[in-house]
Amino acid sequence: MVAGGGRTSHRRLPVVLGVTLLVAAAAVPAQAAVGQASFALVPQHYDPAVRATRSYFVAVAAPGTTFRNSVRVVNTGTATGTAYLYAVDATTGRTSGAVYLGRARPRRGVGSWITLGKTFVRLGPGESRVVSVSVAVPANARHGDHLGGIVAENAALTQARGKGALQVSVRHLTIAAVEVQVPGKAAARGDVTRVFAGGENGYQYVYLHLKSTGLLTSKPAGRLLVEDGGGTVVASRPLKLDTFLPGTQIDYPVLLAGRALGPGTYHAVVTLSFGATPLGYRRTVGPATEIRREFDFTVSGADYATVFKGVQPATPRTRQAAQSTGSTMLMVAIAGGFVALLAAVGSLVYGARRWSGR
Repeated sequence: MVAGGGRTSHRRLPVVLGVTLLVAAAAVPAQAAVGQASFALVPQHYDPAVRATRSYFVAVAAPGTTFRNSVRVVNTGTATGTAYLYAVDATTGRTSGAVYLGRARPRRGVGSWITLGKTFVRLGPGESRVVSVSVAVPANARHGDHLGGIVAENAALTQARGKGALQVSVRHLTIAAVEVQVPGKAAARGDVTRVFAGGENGYQYVYLHLKSTGLLTSKPAGRLLVEDGGGTVVASRPLKLDTFLPGTQIDYPVLLAGRALGPGTYHAVVTLSFGATPLGYRRTVGPATEIRREFDFTVSGADYATVFKGVQPATPRTRQAAQSTGSTMLMVAIAGGFVALLAAVGSLVYGARRWSGR
């Protein structure tokens, strides 16, 4: 599916059947859900030779080429409803993997290349409507992979069932990915530019600032080693990322479960391999680019305290045993004192009765 520059192609552009996402929660009074609309995006055309095209839009498109296709919007719910239709860009999520930007975010990539025949549809239960899709690749588009999406957003909030005083309402988005592969010299590459420590929810992490410097999508893999000031390895973690899109960067969190780095200076050694992921019309893994980076970083006393704020740090067994024994003795002493107090009160009551009876 390759088209020459400047032409308009009517070749088939495959579609993705989107995944439903839950967003925009709001508190609402509890009430029973009678009927709700639910929307799906159904592909109208696909390439039988490429299985992936049954699941999402894929086009190999030269700069200046325009592809046209259509997508069927189906109301699979039990009530009439409205779906807003619009295009969005994609980026790499915080822990890797492709995520789609919100409706209000500026569209600078594939999201700006897509034109839809309608901006909304209103459908009864079981009804559907075909909407035209046009993807115009700019004349100055770079080589390599580009990802965006088509969104069907349910205009109505879905109310959760339940009897509680506080219920959560969610808005459903169904997203159809649009992958455009612009032919030309391209490879998957990446880099690590910084390492730093931090903490979340009582756990310590080492963050790697990763950048995709290549033009193809990859799933980097490698290892992180952390050495103390004496050169002893104090932590070793495998790195296996999900989808990492070209032109994106993230602070990738590596969990240090089981032990935390105390205050001090440490040395990090990061090795990563970036290879083009089989995607769309690319059937095999591309040549891998290997990198090795080393960084010094510090964990301050404040950083360490922040990690364990509100969380009881791990305690050595010997100390735990001592604490347990001490706690038991304290409880026995308290119980004994309580019994003695009851006995004293009983004696006073008995004495008072005898006194009043005299």
